[in-house]
Amino acid sequence: MGEGPVLWALVVRETGDGTAVAEVVVEVDAGHWGGLATDAWESGFVAAGGLPVSTGTVQVRSGRFERLVLVGGREVWEPSPVMETPQAWLSAAADNGGVVVTVVAPGTWPPDLADVPSGRRAQTFADWLDEVRASGAVLQGVADLDLG
Repeated sequence: MGEGPVLWALVVRETGDGTAVAEVVVEVDAGHWGGLATDAWESGFVAAGGLPVSTGTVQVRSGRFERLVLVGGREVWEPSPVMETPQAWLSAAADNGGVVVTVVAPGTWPPDLADVPSGRRAQTFADWLDEVRASGAVLQGVADLDLG
């Protein structure tokens, strides 16, 4: 089992055609980066610029995001504690039959959003995520959704 990632976010973003997409964003510290990056790569993730279907699976149980399973089920990464999944995220994931998973390099997570007015936090995070994707400091893939 992989060590627990340091930071997780569940995001719903809208594509150019108005489709809502569920996304999991994860960053680990430098000590765990090699393991997570290798697991993601071996699952079919690619550097920013593509969204291939991967062998990854996002497991949600009783409305809670419990784990990201990679490398054909051999590696598991779990948030601690498990995270409640907002209804909008669950709906987007179910409608698309999968979840975009974005693994960001250590040290790229945005600064503390507590200083950002609450009405601007989601947009500030989305802007940061767009910048990180554009920089190429991410691995991305589309994982299956397991609501078991």
